Amino acid sequence: MKYIIIILSTLCFSAAAAQTLNGRVQGMDADQQMTPLPGATLVWLADGSGTITDPDGFFFLDFPGGEDLRLQISFVGYRTDTIKVDTWADVDIMLLSDLILDDVVIAEERSALAINTSDGVNKITMNERELLKAACCNLSESFETNVTVDAEYTDAVTGTRTIRMLGLDGVYALITADGIPVVRGLASGYGLSYIPGTWIREIDLTKGPGSVENGYEGISGWINARMKSPGPQPAEKLFVNVYGNSLGRWEANANAAAGIGKSLHTGLLVHTMQSQLDVDHNADSFLDMPLGETYTIMNNWVWNNSKHTEIRAGAKWTAQDIQGGQLSFDPQQARDTLNGYGVGLDARRMESYLNAGYSASRPETVFTWHSTGIWHDQSAFYGLSDYSGQETYYRSDLSGGTYIGNTDHLVRAGVSFLYNRFDEQFRDLFMDRTEIVPGWFAQYQFKLKDKVSVMAGYRMDMHNLYGTFQTPRLHLRYSPTTKTTWRASVAKGYRVANVLVENAALLVSSRDLIIADDLLPEEAWNTGITYIRRFPLFNRTSSITADYYHTWFVNQVVTDRDASAQTILIDNLDGRSGSDVAQLEWNVEPVRHLDIRMAYRYTWSYSTFGGELMELPLVNRHRAMLNASWNWQEKGWQADATLHYFGSARLPDLSDNLLAADVSGRSPAYVQLMGQLTRSWDTFSWYAGVENATGYTQQDPIIGAGDPFGPNFDASVLYAPLMAARIYSGIRLVIQEK
Repeated sequence: MKYIIIILSTLCFSAAAAQTLNGRVQGMDADQQMTPLPGATLVWLADGSGTITDPDGFFFLDFPGGEDLRLQISFVGYRTDTIKVDTWADVDIMLLSDLILDDVVIAEERSALAINTSDGVNKITMNERELLKAACCNLSESFETNVTVDAEYTDAVTGTRTIRMLGLDGVYALITADGIPVVRGLASGYGLSYIPGTWIREIDLTKGPGSVENGYEGISGWINARMKSPGPQPAEKLFVNVYGNSLGRWEANANAAAGIGKSLHTGLLVHTMQSQLDVDHNADSFLDMPLGETYTIMNNWVWNNSKHTEIRAGAKWTAQDIQGGQLSFDPQQARDTLNGYGVGLDARRMESYLNAGYSASRPETVFTWHSTGIWHDQSAFYGLSDYSGQETYYRSDLSGGTYIGNTDHLVRAGVSFLYNRFDEQFRDLFMDRTEIVPGWFAQYQFKLKDKVSVMAGYRMDMHNLYGTFQTPRLHLRYSPTTKTTWRASVAKGYRVANVLVENAALLVSSRDLIIADDLLPEEAWNTGITYIRRFPLFNRTSSITADYYHTWFVNQVVTDRDASAQTILIDNLDGRSGSDVAQLEWNVEPVRHLDIRMAYRYTWSYSTFGGELMELPLVNRHRAMLNASWNWQEKGWQADATLHYFGSARLPDLSDNLLAADVSGRSPAYVQLMGQLTRSWDTFSWYAGVENATGYTQQDPIIGAGDPFGPNFDASVLYAPLMAARIYSGIRLVIQEK
C-alpha cells in the first residue's frame, strides 16, 4: 500500500528527460492541512546520493547514473516511502503524517504540454491546463499558444477557419476526435467548429505522418482531440461553461457523467454557439463575422469490466446555420442583385461509433475493433450561386498487437475497410463519387532500453477508383543521454481532394472556377528531424526543441490563384510542390509559478503555377511567439499572455483586377497580443481576456465591396485579422467525481 500522493506539475515539454529533478516536499497532517517540509531527506537508492529540502520545502537533485530511479523520501513524523521516478517532470511530493490511518489515493496532475520521447513519433500532448490559457471555444481556437499550428480565417465573408501545419493547408493533416474524422470530406470547411473546446480533455499533436495504423492520410501530421470520457474515472461529474464576447458571440456548454452500476458509465455533452450582432467596423457594408447558431449534442457510453474488456459507443448530432454578407441582405427575400450579396450555410451532421478492446493477460497484447459512421448534409449559397452536398462515411478497423521474444520487440497488424459516398453540385457542376477502400497494415517496433527505438510500418490500401496505395513509414529515436533526444522520420501519405468544399473561400468572388476532369489522388513524402535538449536553469528544468521538416509532392491537386484575376484553375501538379519548415522552441521557468515559452518558425512553401515555381500565397514566411503563463495555484490565480509575430506573405497576382491595384507583392508584417486572467475557487472559476489587443486589422479586405456582383469582386485575399480588439468573459462550474 502506498501512503504518498505525487502531484506532477511541470514546465511545458516537461515529459521529456532532464539532467536534474526539481520539486517540493509537503506534508499532510491528520486534519488534511498541507505544509512545506524543510529538511526532508531525498536519497537515490542507486548510489546513495541525495539532498535535503530548503526552508520552503524545495529541492534540486541530480539524477543518478544507470537505470535505477527509485527515490526514498523521509521526514520525522511522516511516513517514509520509496517511489520510482517514471517522469522527468518537476514533482510536488506530498508525504502523509504518521497519524493518518486511512488509505490514500494516488493522484497526478499532468504538465500543460508534454512531448513524447518514448519512440520516433514527434508527438506533443496539450492537456486542459494548456487549453484553458485562452478562450478555446472550439478546436480551431485551441492552438493560440503555439506556432506548430496556425489557425486562420480563409476569407472576409464566410467566417470559415482552417489550420496550417508544416506550411500546408489543414486538409493535409489528419484531424480527428477520438479517431473520428473532423476535418475531412464535406466537413473540410467548418469541421473545426464542430468540436467545442470544453469537450476536449487533451490534444495529441503529431508532426509528420504518424503510425500506418491511422491510415494512408495525414501527410503533414495528425491532430487527435481526446474527448472527455464518462468513465470508468470521469474527469468531471458536472461541468458548465458560459462565454460571451464584445462582438455579440456567446456560447454555453454542459457536460455530465454518471455511473450505472460498477461497469457501465454514460456521459452527455451539449453545446450551443450564438452570434446575432451586426458588426461592420470598417464600414464596407459587409459583416465582419457572419451571424449564426450551432447546436451540438453527444451521448457516450462506456462498459468496462475492470479486467480485460472495454466497449465504447456514442452518437453526436450537429446542426449549424450561418448567414453572412452585406448588412442589407435579407435572407427572407429573393436572392437577387437588388437584395444585396449574401452567403449562407445550412449543415446537419450525425456521427456514431462503436469501439471494443480486449487486453490479454500476456503483456503488450491487445486486440481492438473500431467502427465509425457519419452522415453529413449541407447546402450553401454564395451570392447568386448555389451549392449542395451529401456525404455518407463508414470505416471499420480490426487490429491486434503483441510482442515477439520479449517486450522490446512489439508487432501490430490489422485490416480496415472504408466506404465514402459524395454527391455534390455547384451551379451546373456535378461531382459525385463512391470510394470503397479495403486495406491492411503491419508494424514492428523495437526498443533498446531507453536509448534507441525504431518503428517501421507498411500498409496497402486497394482503392476502387485510383488503384493501390502503398504507404511505408519509418520513425527513429536515439537518446544518447537522459538530457538529449534525436528523432528522425520518413513517411508517405495519400489523400483524395474534395475541391469544392476545400476551396469554398474562393467561391466568395466573381472568379470562374475551372476544374480539370482527370484529377488524381494526392501523393506526397514527408521527412523530418528533431533535436531536444534539456538542461537546468534557475534551478529548474529548461528545454530547447529544434526540428526541420521537408514535404514534397509526387502529385498534388493545385489551386492556381495567379493565372488570372477572373479565374481559378484547379488541376494536377505539373512540376514541383512542397514545403520546408524549421522551428525552434525554448521553454523555461525563470521564477516559481512563471512559465515562459518562446518559439520561431521559418516556412518556405512552394508550388508550380503555370510552369513557374512560386511561393504559395498567403503563407507567412516568418512566425514567432512569446507566451508567459503565471499560475499561483495556492491562491487560485492564473494569468496568461501571448504575443504573436506574423511575417509578410506573398499576395496572389491580381494585376488584371482594376480594383486591386494595392494588392501586389507581399503583405505587411504585424503583431497580435492576447491575454487572459483566471480566478478559481473550489468548484467555480471566472475568466476574462482580450484578443487582438494590438488592434491591427487588414484595411479593405474585400476587393470590390461596393459592387459585389461586378467582375472585380473578391473576398478571398485575407492576410490579417478582420476584427479589432475584442474582450470576452466567462464562468465555469466544475463538480468532480468523488
